[in-house]
Amino acid sequence: MASGFIVFKDGRCFGRRWTGYDEILKIVIKELLLIEDGKDLAKWLETQIPDLDDESGECGWGFYKTSTDEFVNRHLDLRSLTVENQQLFGESIIIGRAKLLDLREEYSCLNIDYFEIFYTMFILSENGEPPLEFSDWGAIKPCIEKNGPGWN
Repeated sequence: MASGFIVFKDGRCFGRRWTGYDEILKIVIKELLLIEDGKDLAKWLETQIPDLDDESGECGWGFYKTSTDEFVNRHLDLRSLTVENQQLFGESIIIGRAKLLDLREEYSCLNIDYFEIFYTMFILSENGEPPLEFSDWGAIKPCIEKNGPGWN
Protein backbone atom coordinates (compact mmCIF):
# COMPACT_ATOMS: atom_id res chain seq x y z
CA MET A 1 0.00 0.00 0.00
CA ALA A 2 1.26 3.45 -0.88
CA SER A 3 2.43 5.47 2.10
CA GLY A 4 4.69 8.08 0.47
CA PHE A 5 3.49 10.54 -2.16
CA ILE A 6 5.35 12.93 -4.46
CA VAL A 7 3.22 15.25 -6.58
CA PHE A 8 4.84 16.66 -9.72
CA LYS A 9 4.32 20.15 -11.15
CA ASP A 10 1.37 19.02 -13.28
CA GLY A 11 -0.43 17.37 -10.35
CA ARG A 12 0.57 13.82 -11.37
CA CYS A 13 1.22 11.73 -8.26
CA PHE A 14 3.83 9.08 -7.56
CA GLY A 15 2.64 7.00 -4.62
CA ARG A 16 4.62 4.08 -3.26
CA ARG A 17 5.74 2.39 -0.07
CA TRP A 18 7.46 4.67 2.44
CA THR A 19 10.86 3.00 2.03
CA GLY A 20 11.04 3.97 -1.65
CA TYR A 21 9.79 7.48 -0.92
CA ASP A 22 12.56 7.97 1.64
CA GLU A 23 15.22 6.57 -0.70
CA ILE A 24 14.16 8.88 -3.54
CA LEU A 25 14.45 11.87 -1.23
CA LYS A 26 17.86 10.63 -0.03
CA ILE A 27 19.07 10.52 -3.65
CA VAL A 28 17.79 14.04 -4.27
CA ILE A 29 19.41 15.29 -1.05
CA LYS A 30 22.74 13.67 -1.98
CA GLU A 31 22.78 15.48 -5.30
CA LEU A 32 21.50 18.80 -3.95
CA LEU A 33 24.39 18.88 -1.48
CA LEU A 34 26.77 18.87 -4.47
CA ILE A 35 25.04 21.88 -6.06
CA GLU A 36 25.93 25.24 -4.53
CA ASP A 37 22.39 26.61 -4.66
CA GLY A 38 20.92 23.28 -3.57
CA LYS A 39 22.16 23.13 0.00
CA ASP A 40 19.21 24.94 1.58
CA LEU A 41 16.70 22.72 -0.20
CA ALA A 42 18.72 19.64 0.79
CA LYS A 43 18.62 20.70 4.45
CA TRP A 44 14.87 21.23 4.28
CA LEU A 45 14.28 17.87 2.55
CA GLU A 46 16.25 16.20 5.36
CA THR A 47 13.46 17.35 7.68
CA GLN A 48 11.00 15.39 5.52
CA ILE A 49 12.54 11.97 6.18
CA PRO A 50 13.29 10.21 9.47
CA ASP A 51 16.60 10.61 11.24
CA LEU A 52 18.87 7.60 10.71
CA ASP A 53 18.45 6.36 14.27
CA ASP A 54 14.72 7.07 14.47
CA GLU A 55 12.71 3.85 14.60
CA SER A 56 9.40 5.73 14.40
CA GLY A 57 10.19 6.35 10.73
CA GLU A 58 9.10 2.82 9.97
CA CYS A 59 5.42 3.47 10.65
CA GLY A 60 4.36 4.21 7.05
CA TRP A 61 2.70 7.39 5.81
CA GLY A 62 3.94 9.59 8.63
CA PHE A 63 6.34 9.68 11.53
CA TYR A 64 7.37 11.74 14.52
CA LYS A 65 10.74 13.39 13.84
CA THR A 66 12.53 13.75 17.14
CA SER A 67 15.18 16.20 15.87
CA THR A 68 12.53 18.77 14.86
CA ASP A 69 9.85 17.73 17.40
CA GLU A 70 7.24 17.47 14.62
CA PHE A 71 4.98 14.91 13.02
CA VAL A 72 5.82 14.60 9.31
CA ASN A 73 3.60 13.16 6.59
CA ARG A 74 5.31 11.47 3.68
CA HIS A 75 3.76 13.78 1.13
CA LEU A 76 5.77 16.21 -0.99
CA ASP A 77 3.98 18.41 -3.50
CA LEU A 78 6.70 19.85 -5.72
CA ARG A 79 4.33 22.67 -6.69
CA SER A 80 4.68 23.96 -3.12
CA LEU A 81 8.38 24.69 -3.69
CA THR A 82 9.70 27.86 -5.28
CA VAL A 83 10.29 27.65 -9.03
CA GLU A 84 14.04 27.67 -8.40
CA ASN A 85 13.73 24.78 -5.93
CA GLN A 86 11.54 22.84 -8.36
CA GLN A 87 14.31 23.19 -10.95
CA LEU A 88 16.97 22.10 -8.45
CA PHE A 89 14.87 19.09 -7.46
CA GLY A 90 14.51 18.15 -11.13
CA GLU A 91 18.22 18.55 -11.79
CA SER A 92 18.95 16.27 -8.83
CA ILE A 93 16.56 13.63 -10.16
CA ILE A 94 18.36 13.58 -13.53
CA ILE A 95 21.85 13.42 -12.00
CA GLY A 96 20.76 10.88 -9.39
CA ARG A 97 19.23 8.62 -12.03
CA ALA A 98 22.47 8.57 -14.03
CA LYS A 99 24.47 7.67 -10.92
CA LEU A 100 21.97 5.01 -9.85
CA LEU A 101 22.13 3.38 -13.28
CA ASP A 102 25.92 3.50 -13.25
CA LEU A 103 26.80 2.70 -9.63
CA ARG A 104 23.70 0.71 -8.62
CA GLU A 105 23.87 -0.54 -4.99
CA GLU A 106 27.05 1.44 -4.34
CA TYR A 107 24.98 4.60 -4.79
CA SER A 108 21.59 3.62 -3.32
CA CYS A 109 19.68 0.57 -2.16
CA LEU A 110 16.68 1.75 -4.19
CA ASN A 111 15.49 -0.66 -6.86
CA ILE A 112 16.27 0.80 -10.29
CA ASP A 113 12.89 -0.24 -11.72
CA TYR A 114 11.19 1.63 -8.88
CA PHE A 115 13.19 4.76 -9.65
CA GLU A 116 12.48 4.41 -13.38
CA ILE A 117 8.73 4.64 -12.74
CA PHE A 118 9.33 7.81 -10.71
CA TYR A 119 11.64 9.19 -13.40
CA THR A 120 9.13 8.43 -16.16
CA MET A 121 6.47 10.38 -14.26
CA PHE A 122 8.91 13.26 -13.83
CA ILE A 123 9.71 13.36 -17.58
CA LEU A 124 6.04 13.14 -18.57
CA SER A 125 5.31 16.04 -16.22
CA GLU A 126 8.17 18.10 -17.63
CA ASN A 127 7.01 17.42 -21.20
CA GLY A 128 3.45 18.53 -20.51
CA GLU A 129 1.86 15.14 -21.10
CA PRO A 130 -1.67 14.57 -19.74
CA PRO A 131 -1.16 14.08 -15.99
CA LEU A 132 -3.81 11.46 -15.42
CA GLU A 133 -2.50 9.06 -18.06
CA PHE A 134 0.24 7.89 -15.69
CA SER A 135 -0.54 8.85 -12.12
CA ASP A 136 -1.24 7.03 -8.90
CA TRP A 137 -4.13 9.39 -8.17
CA GLY A 138 -7.29 9.62 -10.26
CA ALA A 139 -7.71 13.38 -9.91
CA ILE A 140 -5.59 16.51 -9.92
CA LYS A 141 -5.79 18.37 -6.63
CA PRO A 142 -4.78 22.03 -6.36
CA CYS A 143 -1.78 23.05 -4.28
CA ILE A 144 -2.00 26.18 -2.14
CA GLU A 145 0.92 25.42 0.18
CA LYS A 146 4.34 27.04 0.20
CA ASN A 147 7.06 24.73 1.49
CA GLY A 148 10.81 24.70 1.64
CA PRO A 149 13.32 27.52 1.60
CA GLY A 150 13.15 30.61 -0.58
CA TRP A 151 9.68 31.87 0.22
CA ASN A 152 9.91 35.35 1.74
